[in-house]
Amino acid sequence: MSVFVPLSTFSENIDQESQIRQLQNTVYNMQRTNKSIQKDNSALKTKMLNLSNELNAQAKAIDSLEAQVLENKTNGEKSANELGAKIDSTDKNTVALSKSVDSKTIIAIVAVVVLLIFLGLVYFLLHNRIRKSNDDIVAMKDRADELSSKADDLNAKIVEHFSSEVTELQKLSESAATLSKSTGQSGNNDEQDLIKTLADRITFMEMTLYRMDNKVRGYKQLTKSISQMKDNLSANGYEIVDMLGKPYNQGMKVTANFIEDENLEQGQQIITGIIKPQINYKGKMIQAAQITVSQNI
Repeated sequence: MSVFVPLSTFSENIDQESQIRQLQNTVYNMQRTNKSIQKDNSALKTKMLNLSNELNAQAKAIDSLEAQVLENKTNGEKSANELGAKIDSTDKNTVALSKSVDSKTIIAIVAVVVLLIFLGLVYFLLHNRIRKSNDDIVAMKDRADELSSKADDLNAKIVEHFSSEVTELQKLSESAATLSKSTGQSGNNDEQDLIKTLADRITFMEMTLYRMDNKVRGYKQLTKSISQMKDNLSANGYEIVDMLGKPYNQGMKVTANFIEDENLEQGQQIITGIIKPQINYKGKMIQAAQITVSQNI
């Protein structure tokens, strides 16, 4: 015996099974979603707890800050009161100091003005004195230049006069040689007297030239002529000993006059003047020198 199931009934059963599976899937998905929500809810609770702890900590910190602010406020008010008192005291001292400074400033200004007037007066006097001194220096320089020019002219005239005199001295020297030949005796008294006169004049010329500038016109020619005369005398046995400008020593056989000269070195003695020259005839002194010695002892 066969059982016949209608097709419509079979189709309905298939639809129901499909619906059941869909419901089962929906329930499964809802369960998964619920688990995820529970998990998220647990994490959220943890975060809420952490936030709550942080809020409590921040509240404590705020309370501490409020206490510190209150303390700072109290201290600030105290410091402000103390500062205000100091400012009041400083203001009083400043006023007193200002009055004192004003008084001292006025005194200082007056002193400066007086000092400036005094300095101006001193400057005026010094300026006039300096200007006058400068004028005097210029005048003295002009006078010195004038005197120097006159001295040069005078020296030139002296040299010119000596140059003309040299000719006469040369004649005198020739006369001495003639006298020696005529008597047949060399070095006799008349000849020596003539030589001494000639030597005195030559020495005077040398002394004059010693104090002159060697740039004077005719100086070198005159010096050469005097040297030639001394050479001629030497050829006849007469020597005029050169002492001018030479060091002095105690062993010299001279008559000496001493004068002080601070321009010389300490202990130095120099022959700076010859009144009479030393004359030797054939190595024997026939006239001792009279000299002037400059020294710094």
